[in-house]
Amino acid sequence: MTLGIVGAATSRAEAACQFTIFPRHGTYEAVAHLHGPGLVLDGGGMTDAPESTLRWLHRRLLGDDGRKRGGNVVILRASDADVDDARSFKAGNFASVQTALIPPCSTKAQIDSVAPLVDKADAVYFAGGDQANYVIWKGSALIAAVKRVYARGGVVGGGSAGLAIQGAVVYDSVAGDRLNVETHTADAVRNPLEPRISFTTGLFAWPALADTITDTHLVVRDRIGRTIVFLARILRDNVLPGVRTVYGLGIDEGSAVVVDPDGMGTVLNLPGSKGAYLIRAGTMPQLTAGQPFKYTVQISHIGAEGTRFDLLHKHTTQPWKSVTVDGSRKPIYSPNPYSP
Repeated sequence: MTLGIVGAATSRAEAACQFTIFPRHGTYEAVAHLHGPGLVLDGGGMTDAPESTLRWLHRRLLGDDGRKRGGNVVILRASDADVDDARSFKAGNFASVQTALIPPCSTKAQIDSVAPLVDKADAVYFAGGDQANYVIWKGSALIAAVKRVYARGGVVGGGSAGLAIQGAVVYDSVAGDRLNVETHTADAVRNPLEPRISFTTGLFAWPALADTITDTHLVVRDRIGRTIVFLARILRDNVLPGVRTVYGLGIDEGSAVVVDPDGMGTVLNLPGSKGAYLIRAGTMPQLTAGQPFKYTVQISHIGAEGTRFDLLHKHTTQPWKSVTVDGSRKPIYSPNPYSP
């Protein structure tokens, strides 16, 4: 019986570690002129995103009304072989969609072998999962190829973990995975210097996300508190040397922000989703290990479907309100940032 259990576990581990380039849906057709660059920032996973993001993506690639099939999308996954590129192919009216599954056990050569596939893409989308499995690609030929897609006018983006890696600073989950814990608002505000919080910089440098960390599933999982702790840690730990004001862009599950070449973002929502929250932190925090977090930031809620805002310059027509997070109190927020 013991041998059977070990064998089953080994088989599951082997199955989870299969570097795979899946067959392409559709037929590759080169696009003569792209209309980007742009970003697709989905607060949840691909299946939680409004389909209007796919229509926006199609317009950004081809510059038309979306009725003509065109554009070639590559989906990158670091886990989960439950591939959903058929939905994207049908809903987005793309010429082709192809997925590469690159699990964390992949070799450097396997990771870099996906670069030629990405170099032919017009858009690259990072699926959900665990951002720790993406940040290990930093400095690879694959990440260089993703940057070239953006540079030639294509679109880059992702959902959930794929959104978490798009900012200038990434909450990378590396330390948390090592400790087998996740960072939640509740633990972060109890001890903002807890060792489970770790960051990666230098993965990407999209202009609209300069000095910015992105967070996901924001309202559904009450992540505003932890996002504010991340901002305080970025300032306190000098994660971005010389930067005195840092931003968080939190996007709710079922919402997306699509970003045009000029850095203007547009909020897209499924019914009931809360849109985006832009958070600004510009004072040096006073943090003590083991002591509750107390810090004040400014938050602008850009919630309504179709609302546009200047993500490049961090300007919004929506009001900014001062919010204090105090880990020694219940409720921890004053006032409640989720309230209108």
